[in-house]
Amino acid sequence: MRKRLSTLLFALISLCGFAQECIDYNKKLHCHIEGEVKESTFTRILLMIGNGDPRVVPVDTIWVKDGHFSHDLYIDEPEFYQLFACEDYNNGCWMTLDFFAEEGDVYATFYGYAMDNSPRPTLHSETPLNKELLAYNKSIEERFYIPMRQEEEVLEKAGKLLTVEGAALKKLYDECEDRDSLNSLSEKIELLEKENRLYTPEYKAFMAKGKELRKEMYVYELDYITNNPNLVGLYLLDQVRYRLYNKDNATKQPYVDVFKRVYDARYPTNNMAIALRNWVSSMDVRVGSRIIDFTLPDLNGAKHTLSKEIEGKIAIVDFWASWCGPCRRTSMSFIPLYNKYKDKGFTVVGVASELDSEDMRLAVEKDGYPWLNLLALRGVDNIWERYGIRGAGEVFLVDKDGTILVIGATAEEVEQILKERL
Repeated sequence: MRKRLSTLLFALISLCGFAQECIDYNKKLHCHIEGEVKESTFTRILLMIGNGDPRVVPVDTIWVKDGHFSHDLYIDEPEFYQLFACEDYNNGCWMTLDFFAEEGDVYATFYGYAMDNSPRPTLHSETPLNKELLAYNKSIEERFYIPMRQEEEVLEKAGKLLTVEGAALKKLYDECEDRDSLNSLSEKIELLEKENRLYTPEYKAFMAKGKELRKEMYVYELDYITNNPNLVGLYLLDQVRYRLYNKDNATKQPYVDVFKRVYDARYPTNNMAIALRNWVSSMDVRVGSRIIDFTLPDLNGAKHTLSKEIEGKIAIVDFWASWCGPCRRTSMSFIPLYNKYKDKGFTVVGVASELDSEDMRLAVEKDGYPWLNLLALRGVDNIWERYGIRGAGEVFLVDKDGTILVIGATAEEVEQILKERL
């Protein structure tokens, strides 16, 4: 999986070493990780459990020496993990290597930098779950991706991807180094695509075929998930959750049904199953529904329950983070509204998702938020996930009875509603 992030992030510290002396290794599964780095200058490989967010979830550091790295992981039960290069991560674009930590060995190979479009990292392992995952990925590659790539290569060699006009613009774009000219050319290419004049008839037919093949792949995927109720099936279902993030509930429903029927009771404590439960419950968070209540501490450790803090008031529940620049700009836009309407039945409660409470403290001081801010430290209680928030934050405008009025509210929208209702 290739991931992107616009904000450069802080150095990561391994948090697992402090408890090593307390581990009874005889009662643990031992996963030994070996790896090598090729065609890059990576100095650190990061290890993270599940599909978490490294800005919030603690990450272990594995140091690279002479192009090689190794790590011993001791776990209570098999679990999904990710490896990725620290230098890639700090550049804001990285590729993850997914694997199952279970009894046995895994071997990982990392290549060049993600931003240079280098090959994806590769995994080799003879452990049962990893062998099954690798076999599934191979079947998808051979059944769906390779034939389409081969067909596209034939069209490209024959010069049948772009129209004459499209190819001319693409050539100018590839050779251009001026930023303003690049933007202008990009707009022209987009306009050509909108006017259906960018691609050749042959390539349009190819894309239509690819669309149908993708549907077949999703049917194959769902069938595999349904009929292979193990951690590999659960992992694939968790990957679907990301793919369907912005899709409507009807599109999500077949996957929700198989999770409830096959996986929910089977994996009560697994991290992927917990994430999927939160995903299912977040589908009910919409305009007209009631807020999901929760209790979190402020920076001084005092506990606050959301429903009590906003009871009888029109309120903004502002999910933000110190590492999210757009979130903070949005939050600051509400300060004048808060000062204007705070004595008229309006309030704001911030909910910051952080790896370290000090990051939140510094952000609050710098931005000058005058309202109550609660701390969701290291993903505690999965508050953001339960609200269906992925990556950046979100703003919920809530009525006096706890009903959601607007999701993604702007300061202008909020003020108009306050004028009407207060």
